[in-house]
Order: sequence, then C-alpha cells, then structure tokens
Amino acid sequence: MEPTVTCPDLAAAGVAAATPGLAAEAAAQAGSIGGRPVLVKWESPAAEAQGIAAGAAALLRDKLVAPRRLGLAVPNRTWAASLARACEAMGVRTDIAEGTPAADRTRATIFDFRVGAAANGFDWLFVVGCTEGLVPTAAATGTDAASVAALAEQRAAFDSLTAEARPHVVLSYFGEAEAALADQIRLPYRRTVLRDGAAFARLAPSPLIGAMGARRPTTIGGQRFLRDAALN
Repeated sequence: MEPTVTCPDLAAAGVAAATPGLAAEAAAQAGSIGGRPVLVKWESPAAEAQGIAAGAAALLRDKLVAPRRLGLAVPNRTWAASLARACEAMGVRTDIAEGTPAADRTRATIFDFRVGAAANGFDWLFVVGCTEGLVPTAAATGTDAASVAALAEQRAAFDSLTAEARPHVVLSYFGEAEAALADQIRLPYRRTVLRDGAAFARLAPSPLIGAMGARRPTTIGGQRFLRDAALN
C-alpha cells in the first residue's frame, strides 16, 4: 500500500504567472538534444508542481497542444492530487484518469506513470516526480520475485513514456525535500543539509533515467528552465 502523505499546498505557494514563450522554449529544449527528452531539476516538490503547471498553462495558451493531447504522468495518487491543485491555480483544467486522454476535450490528463503504454494518445508529455524512491515505486525495489516483476513492468512503462517516437517529453524531478517528508514517504538519501533550522534531504533522479543509455536526457535546473522561458 502506498504511504499517505500531506504535501505542501501548492496552489497557495506563490505560483509564477505563465507568459508566452515557454512552449517554444520547451520545444527547443526537448528537441535540441538529438530527439531525447529533457530533464528538469527542481528545488522541491512544490517548485516542481508549480513549474510544470506553468509550462502546461503556456502550452495551452499558445495553442501548441490541445488540452486532451496533453498528458502529465505522476508516481502516485498523492502526486496526482498535488499536481491537479497546481494546475488549477494556473487555470489548467485536468482530469485524473487511468492513462487515456480525458473525455472532456477542454481538460488535460493526469495519470499514473505505470500505465505508460496508454500515453500514446498524447502529443506533449510531462513525466513528473522522477525522483529515486518514487519512480520506480518502493514495491519495485526489493530482491524478491514480486519486486523484480514490478520493476520490470515499471521499467517497460517508463520506456514507453520516453520512447524515441514521442517528440515532446519533459521529465522532471526534485533534488531536495524536507528530511521528515523524505523519511515519511521512504525516499532514499545519503546526506542532509541544514537550512533555517530544518534538515533537508538531498535526493537523486530516478535510476530509470540513468538506464536510458544514449537517450539519457541533459539536465537543466528549474530556475534556468523558468528564466529561459521568461517565467521569472
């Protein structure tokens, strides 16, 4: 069973206003690395959700993708709800679904990354929460037969999401979280830093990204992603 956790209130965390230009910049970033996806590193779970929601809002406003052709893959139900709140704050209407495009043509679709094969209906895809401990899930990190089988299934789903034929893929992860949150949701970390009296865990991207071989994406920081797109 997935752990239940209350994430920060993303909608009230000061989301930056989206401006024209993100879509073109994101397309250039995603397409300028030999067709490989781009990987964006964010400072925190809240910053990741805010930035991805802003990107989705700009894509839709610039009419570079229809809402029902925009997909947002997440690691679990908690992340789906958090991202939906961030999208709502940016004016992006979403459905949390099983991986097929939303029936309502005015809505984007948030779905679990483990149903990657169902993402073939999307032209633009954001794969959110690609942090070690979330992708793959804890159920796929053991050495028993069930864990090995779960890892194989999740790797296949992830490979489907990042398939070479898919032109617009933005992967993202957060490199830091409060140590208490990391412990609660079992995110592995090797060290912590103290800031303003609180301990923060330093986190790594999903090992599935490292296993992408020649298609492993170039990493850019979230602030650069926003700055280059004139979002801050």
